[in-house]
Amino acid sequence: MGEREFGELLRAVRLRSLLTLEGLAEASGVSVRAISDMERGKSLPRQGTLAELMDALGLDQGERADLVGASKRRGTGVPRRLPPGPAVFGAREAAMTAALALTEQVSSVGRHAVVAAISGMAGVGKTALALHWAHRVADRFPDGQLYVDLRGFGEDGRPVDAGDALAGFLGDLGVPPEGIPRGTEERAALFREQAAGRRLVVVLDNALDAEHAGPLLPASAGCLTLVTSRSRMSALSATEGASLIGLDVWSREEAPAALAARIGADRCRAEPEAAAEIVGLCGYLPLAVAVVGARLAAAPGTSLREAARDLRETRPRLDALVSDAHPGGVRAAFSWSYRTLSDAGARFFRALALPPAPALSAEAAASLAGVGLPEARRHLRELTSGSLLSRDGAGLYVLHDLVRAYASELAGSEGDDRLGAEVRLLDYLRHNARAANRCVSRLPPDESGTVASGVVRLEFDDPEEALDWFRQEEATGAAVLRRTTDRRLLRHLIGLAEEWQGGRRGR
Repeated sequence: MGEREFGELLRAVRLRSLLTLEGLAEASGVSVRAISDMERGKSLPRQGTLAELMDALGLDQGERADLVGASKRRGTGVPRRLPPGPAVFGAREAAMTAALALTEQVSSVGRHAVVAAISGMAGVGKTALALHWAHRVADRFPDGQLYVDLRGFGEDGRPVDAGDALAGFLGDLGVPPEGIPRGTEERAALFREQAAGRRLVVVLDNALDAEHAGPLLPASAGCLTLVTSRSRMSALSATEGASLIGLDVWSREEAPAALAARIGADRCRAEPEAAAEIVGLCGYLPLAVAVVGARLAAAPGTSLREAARDLRETRPRLDALVSDAHPGGVRAAFSWSYRTLSDAGARFFRALALPPAPALSAEAAASLAGVGLPEARRHLRELTSGSLLSRDGAGLYVLHDLVRAYASELAGSEGDDRLGAEVRLLDYLRHNARAANRCVSRLPPDESGTVASGVVRLEFDDPEEALDWFRQEEATGAAVLRRTTDRRLLRHLIGLAEEWQGGRRGR
């Protein structure tokens, strides 16, 4: 009978005590709505709430025993919804140290709810960290674990509706189907009510953004909520006080250790240089290392030197990063992020892969794509927020090597104008180098020479500002001069080389 029996008993003892719903709510501190839901068989109380009700009703021991017994006849037990954790987990010591420190902040009383948002690019290991963390601390949360894959970045491009996810959570917590409200806001309110006083681990995996995850956050101070997303969840930090954990690719030391954990330390020790080359060709990306590691584990007779050669020679590179366990490989993981971009943002993203430069300033990126600087900054924010792009210590925008390979494939398939983009980048560097040189030499500006449409033109007010521009663009200019091979660009390259040499003398 469960909820129905408890509801009938509660209503009977309330009427015997000559209390209205409002009167019992005032005497116990439990809301009218919560008491009404219990009496109608829609929910069962937590033990703390039940004690408050029984004290307010002034029940004798026999009546208390009846109510307590009825309240325990639940149709469900403690929810245990976590998927298995990663079979191999390592190289995240700093992140786990931060994770365990956050777990210590969870308290049943007197503190706010603890929320951690784990963000990073596709394949960097966000879900692995969240599940490893949740399993490691699960014993501290005796009321259970809840999990949902929100599919914010998924193959079908259709994220799970927050209301549907809430219905699943409420069912896990013992709310019968007829007791689950229709609206998302009402479901969110009931979920917070059900979670109050419980100690739960809640994992919201693969959220699209903070708005997607927001309704699914419990408010209980005894709950730990872990959110993973490719989007940077700064809004969740601002509104919910979430702690932000950003994951990057593994370091040069961490990646070989992770490969060794998958294929055996002896195998890596026997060919350390090949092992280092393999993880380097994987861009130190955990998903790529996992894909290659799975293939090598299934072929113990394959030498690491042979595997490194295959990776090095496979074109396109992403074709090598697939396995039976990951049939779509790294390319599919990136594609799910790409599909969330606006059409203009997608074109801008593809343009960033066209030049042979490791990093770009906002001005260089705008010129490359042929858009105005304000529009370029909007696209750069979109790509950075979605973890398709990062920034280095100098503030320049960087594409991970494998992301660049993916964007380059797209640019080729979409027929993007590589020549036009490279002309604009060369003109941006040449024209502004000339302006900077004349500023350093204290000569009047010179507008001689044609400049392609869409190129950002800068004005320099003093020599130090001009020299700062040269320092900002030094790596880009050097890479373009060294790696551009299209003979149609020879005139542009000669002009850039002349101005760049003048800038070097000025520095």
